[in-house]
Amino acid sequence: MTAAPAEGRARPGRTEFGRIDISDRVVATLAAVAAAEVPDAGSAASGMLGRSLGEARAPGVRRTSLAGRPKTSARVDGARARVHVVLSVRWPASVAEVCAEVRHRVTERIEWLTGLTVTDLDIEVTDLVTRSEPQPRAR
Repeated sequence: MTAAPAEGRARPGRTEFGRIDISDRVVATLAAVAAAEVPDAGSAASGMLGRSLGEARAPGVRRTSLAGRPKTSARVDGARARVHVVLSVRWPASVAEVCAEVRHRVTERIEWLTGLTVTDLDIEVTDLVTRSEPQPRAR
């Protein structure tokens, strides 16, 4: 699979036939699914007042999980996209390597599936997951 759309494929933005728009929400969902494909990346720790609640068990507070999707947001401007991913990393995996893999996977998937160019991809790591996961991650 190549990162860029094939020649002749329609690209988002103004075309000779009209306009193609892809919503921020679609790009954010694609980013979350792509980031979840990285085995050592998972859903972000919930936070309150700037502090991670990783192991919190309060009602309504989401726990960190490598089986869940990372939090994502995206901003699409014409044929360009800016993406923000918030995730946790499995300990003792290298945070730098996991983030590099997430960056590669998310950029590749968004560019291939939408034709958008990812200009910025910010990754925020909120927690290191040290416990084992009870359920296997679906692929």
